[in-house]
Amino acid sequence: MFTFKVVPDNGDEFVIKAGTRDVLVWEKTNKGKSYAQLLRDPNLTDYYKLSHIAAKRQGLFTGSLKDWEDQHELDLSFDDEAADEEPDPTQSGPSPDHSSN
Repeated sequence: MFTFKVVPDNGDEFVIKAGTRDVLVWEKTNKGKSYAQLLRDPNLTDYYKLSHIAAKRQGLFTGSLKDWEDQHELDLSFDDEAADEEPDPTQSGPSPDHSSN
């Protein structure tokens, strides 16, 4: 559902995948919040809460949300799908521009 590249102040970066169980906990602990709202209008507060929930569930972090926020950056430019894709061998480079004849 959501993939976060996490950059701790001390230590190596890692990737967290937040699934439906994490989103469910996030919805239940944040009155008036919904999955649809998160997709429509994401914000850093919700990303930090969701990534904290996922990190705790996966045993990657045991501290409080405040500790998580104080000790970690979320790399929002990280594109999990692009990182998983293999380059297309049929596309060796840009096509030549033939319109300048």
